[in-house]
Amino acid sequence: MAFFDLPVGKEKAALWFLGQSGFYFKCAKATAVIDPYLSDSVGEATPPFSRAYPVPVAPQEIQADIFIVTHDHLDHLDPQTIRAYAYKEQTQFVSPRHSAEKLVSLGVPQKNVTVVDHGDQAVINGVKIQGIFALGTGADVVDTTGYKLTFENGKSVYHTSDTAFCQLLLDAAPSADVLLPVINGKFGNLGAEQAAALTKRVNPKFVIPHHYDVMALNSENPQAFRYFCEETGFGDRCVILKPLEKFEW
Repeated sequence: MAFFDLPVGKEKAALWFLGQSGFYFKCAKATAVIDPYLSDSVGEATPPFSRAYPVPVAPQEIQADIFIVTHDHLDHLDPQTIRAYAYKEQTQFVSPRHSAEKLVSLGVPQKNVTVVDHGDQAVINGVKIQGIFALGTGADVVDTTGYKLTFENGKSVYHTSDTAFCQLLLDAAPSADVLLPVINGKFGNLGAEQAAALTKRVNPKFVIPHHYDVMALNSENPQAFRYFCEETGFGDRCVILKPLEKFEW
């Protein structure tokens, strides 16, 4: 049985960590995937950033109702993953405006792409998708967008995308059951201490860090994030997952 075929309680939601910033979600009648990086595209372009461990699942082996991309960097909008994904005709894709253009160029039907920038929202398959402010880490990704998903049973999750730290990020952050913050602290992204400050602002029931494990030169020890969560009173809410490990709430 594939991991995404595992049952989830009717009043529950579940996610699986795919490595880097990738997550797969299942709740009620809907499934979603966000930023799956299931190749070594970055390492092939820049060898020092090769994968530290093998791809946990092949892109052609996953299927989701909703496929979300937060911005057009190779480890978030991965051309190899998109090309190999076998359900482009059935899946609804969500992304910021520039990423939407890239998705279409990679064979995703235009009719299956919904643009959701920060401040926008859409409802797809009963899932409310809100674009949340993120401070893009480069001029090439000025439309970087975080996303909050609210499922039909009320369960919610907020994925920060890549983002730099600023007061507006804190001010714009929504409440959510689960917060998924970037923590690597390199190339403009939130560091562990900054991600803990965002956690305090969001006040989630659980916080699961990402963007720290796939590339040795762009990594962070997630225990550093747990330490800062403990310093701010959120240590018991911090969950660190292994690739393909399930978390249900």
